[in-house]
Amino acid sequence: MKTLVLGNVFVDVIVNVDALPKTGDDIMCNKQLISIGGCAYNVATVLKNFEVEHDLISPVGNGIYGEIIREELEKNDYKKYITDDSSDNGYCLCLVEKDGERSFITIRGIESTYKSKWLEDIDDSEYDNIYVSGYEMEGESGVIISNWLLKQKDKTLFFAPGPRINYIQKKTMEKILTLNPILHLNDDEALKYTNKSNIMDAAKEINRLTLNSVFITLGKDGVMYFNGNNYKFIDGISTQVVNTIGAGDSHIGAIIASYSKGCNYDECCYIANKVASKVVGYEGSRFEYKLYFKDEYLMYNYS
Repeated sequence: MKTLVLGNVFVDVIVNVDALPKTGDDIMCNKQLISIGGCAYNVATVLKNFEVEHDLISPVGNGIYGEIIREELEKNDYKKYITDDSSDNGYCLCLVEKDGERSFITIRGIESTYKSKWLEDIDDSEYDNIYVSGYEMEGESGVIISNWLLKQKDKTLFFAPGPRINYIQKKTMEKILTLNPILHLNDDEALKYTNKSNIMDAAKEINRLTLNSVFITLGKDGVMYFNGNNYKFIDGISTQVVNTIGAGDSHIGAIIASYSKGCNYDECCYIANKVASKVVGYEGSRFEYKLYFKDEYLMYNYS
């Protein structure tokens, strides 16, 4: 079972601060780390470590950040990236507070201007699953990608819209929903999108729209999934939080990986919670190989 990870790779500039500044403040940075991330790359990293067949297709521009991204992709044997020399890639400034919570400032680049011709050369017959995030689906890029997705009706679509879910154009969102995607959100995103007062009602509403299962992460409390008939809560794994960057991406990446290996949804959630717990306890933003120990997952229907 092969997955197409379609999306963006970002240079993450991670800045640790005691607390977010208020207007007029002059604060000091406690630590800075430059990492390669972005939703698509974070998901692909999990698939790579779990040895799940996949391709990562992401736009790479011309400039300082584009060159950093190109070198990273080449080093990890991702050769199917999109080349466009018209401008540079963007980057993400990640502000991490003492409790590990993060805030993002995204500086957009070539990855925010998708072109139809970028997608024309993708051999969609290779893939069983497709992953996309919400960051690619805003504005004209979302129109272009959703039009291409409409041609992929025989695929399982995993859609992680993230905090941008309410910024996606209504028509774009409607097209995505016709594809019966499996949605993955956190509790705050789900409540804001559905205007419901509790996550069970939110999950029910999302299921009504997608006619498919929905996963809602609950921070330290784990994850809930709803398949249209039953709600299931899978407890989180206690860990010391360093930062939460990439936790959601790694969680959905682990769900896709374990699903591809034949796990049921309970097992997918247990594995995803374990992966996410490792990511939040680490300074980076990805489930790097040094965090992966295959023996930890052999108790599940996983090989």
